[in-house]
Amino acid sequence: MSAVPRRLQGLVAVVTGGNQGIGRAIAERFGAEGARVFLCDRNDAHFAEIARGIAQAGSEAAGRTGDVTRPGDLEAIMAAAVERFGPLDVLVNAAGIFESRRFLDYALEDWNRMLAVNVTGTMLASQAALRHMVPRGRGKIVNLSSVAGRLGGRFRAGYSTSKHAVIGLTRCLATEFAEHGITVNAICPGMVDTEMFTNLVAQDAELAGERDVAGVHARLMQRALLHRMIRPAEIAALAAYLASPDADAMTGQAVTLDGGMVMQ
Repeated sequence: MSAVPRRLQGLVAVVTGGNQGIGRAIAERFGAEGARVFLCDRNDAHFAEIARGIAQAGSEAAGRTGDVTRPGDLEAIMAAAVERFGPLDVLVNAAGIFESRRFLDYALEDWNRMLAVNVTGTMLASQAALRHMVPRGRGKIVNLSSVAGRLGGRFRAGYSTSKHAVIGLTRCLATEFAEHGITVNAICPGMVDTEMFTNLVAQDAELAGERDVAGVHARLMQRALLHRMIRPAEIAALAAYLASPDADAMTGQAVTLDGGMVMQ
């Protein structure tokens, strides 16, 4: 971390889903680049550990638990971030859930939960952040979509639909808020080395009646030209770029980082 640039020095960033996985990696990278980071997650198990690491990197972090499907929680989180660190510069919407499920077995409540967290949560957090950004005439939002937001897939109806929607929301917000000096972009990760992906492979194997989970994993790896997993730190580096002044001219984009699964 000591060799990373300090492009985010002094900026204030809220990261939803910041307790683990990609969200945690982004929070840690932002802190290493000088941002003051406010974590939001339903689970605060790693908040203190993340904050200590960011302090060792020379910046500050704090956090508050909340549910991204509840507008009041998000309004309170943005207000707490501003009170603690100052005006809000960046929002990263990394909170999300995943499941593999046969389409004909999708219960309405499960479908609605997927959309509520992945799509409505991104919408509500963006609303709450934009209320702070618009009056200042500046800000950046980075949304986490997925390669599933560019592709269909077996057993992916709920997740893929939600991630396609995040890309659509990203483009709409970029269009509406450009006049306020605010950029909005999305990242579409491929197969990232996280607990979520491990669960994905296990669910796929079960639904396909496969006992060889390692074989399912190996076949998935063959879908990427580089035949390897993406590291959370690689997604975090891209998020830091999109949040930095280096990306001031970039908005409305859905950037795929997937080892060569999708080329468009």
